[in-house]
Amino acid sequence: MKTFIYFSFAVLLLTLGSCKDFEEININPNNPDVVPPEMLLPPIISGAVNTMTASGGSRAGQFVQHIAYLGGTSEEDGRYNLTGASFREEWNGAMRLIKDVNQLRLLAQENQQVHYEAVALICKVYILSVMSDAYGDIPYNEAGKGDVAGMEFPHYQAQQEVYALMLADLEQANQLLKNANPSLSISRDILYNGDLRAWRKFANALKLRILMRESQKVDVSAAVSAIFNNPAEYPVFERVEDQATLVYNNNADLYRWFILNPPADGSGVNFDGNDRVSETMVDMLQRVEDPRLKIYVAPTKNSYNAHRANPAQPYVYRGQQVGLSVLEQNALYQQTGLNKDDFCVLGKRIRKENRAFLFTYSELLLLKAEAIVRNFGVQGDAAAVYQEALAASLAKWPQVGQASDEETPYISQVEASNFLARTDIALREETALQQIAEQQWVDAFLNGYEAWASWRRTGFPQLKPGPSVLAPIPVRYVYSDNEQNNPNLIKWVNETMEGNMPTHNTKVWFQP
Repeated sequence: MKTFIYFSFAVLLLTLGSCKDFEEININPNNPDVVPPEMLLPPIISGAVNTMTASGGSRAGQFVQHIAYLGGTSEEDGRYNLTGASFREEWNGAMRLIKDVNQLRLLAQENQQVHYEAVALICKVYILSVMSDAYGDIPYNEAGKGDVAGMEFPHYQAQQEVYALMLADLEQANQLLKNANPSLSISRDILYNGDLRAWRKFANALKLRILMRESQKVDVSAAVSAIFNNPAEYPVFERVEDQATLVYNNNADLYRWFILNPPADGSGVNFDGNDRVSETMVDMLQRVEDPRLKIYVAPTKNSYNAHRANPAQPYVYRGQQVGLSVLEQNALYQQTGLNKDDFCVLGKRIRKENRAFLFTYSELLLLKAEAIVRNFGVQGDAAAVYQEALAASLAKWPQVGQASDEETPYISQVEASNFLARTDIALREETALQQIAEQQWVDAFLNGYEAWASWRRTGFPQLKPGPSVLAPIPVRYVYSDNEQNNPNLIKWVNETMEGNMPTHNTKVWFQP
């Protein structure tokens, strides 16, 4: 009997002692109670890029005449018949993403991971800079906090104030990364592979973009020269490889223009779609025999088929006029004898592209050249920096492996050298600011938000709307119809805009 009691007591002790081990074993490592910061990072980065490249970015690209649609197609966008419903997901998607960015920053702070906190600040600024450039006044301090009691309806802030807050956040990110332990690395970093200094360069480049964006409204010369003239304190991109480029590595989340299943005709493009490259872009590239033409633009379908039947027949490049109605498009066909297959679609290289450019080295150099021309105290020769910027833009399109130029178009060293040697593209004092702005527009092809913001700030290139569009070229996105029910937006409009909800023809603050 005593033996039985001892045995039972031992079993009880063993059972009680193993509870702790059982609980540990029963924890699912794939479903932790607290999400590590690095787990949030890939969807935040890809989401930020999608903010730029998705339908909203292509709409901005239509406004700034990178692309155009056959007359009557996408009537609302191409002819500027726009309402809050037109911009619903552009607003909602970005604001949902900021919620994750806020969580990333909170986790980083709780775990004293300054490098993740810096990345969170940079991502927040990137996403909300796109939103502010498009919409003007936005919530910044309370953005993405709809799940916090009392912040279900975020308060709005003036674009000028938002810009100041973004600059402060980027400065904080720069200092956090500057003082971080150099042995730290950012895990699951799909943009810069964990390189802290690369993120620091991106932060300072963004700071320059924002400063130059507001340069028509405030004196930014001291802040701009402080960055460009002091690379030790403010490192920025130094080569093409430094630029912020997301490389997609799967078939589920590709650059929006990518063709997953190429057409059987071997063209590698979508001749049968409704989108076309605008005549503004095609004419500008053709005028100076710019080698980016074959990167951005495919020859017309009719000339492609003629060339395939007889190689002596040349390719033809013809852009689509913007903003035509169905009647105007048909009248153009009758007047010229052309048809829809006589206008260019996006090029094969673009359709094969697995990269999205958030901020290019070329853009940075063009901002520097502009700052020099405008006497902001930035060291350097504007003409030389401008030439470097053009070279950097061409260098974005190197040969892909051993693929031929016909298979995957690229810009060779010979083509680049010949183009850069042209006297008619050299920077001229009397037209310097126009040339710089036009090159920003060309380099930003299919980054519609950036090209559109640059055009609204500089006025270049000079864009001509369609012959019978319903309004002038839009200069602002309209707050989504859902957001227009936000009582704090209504209050903001009443207090700062005399009760008039802004339309797509209401200028944003940074515009001159």
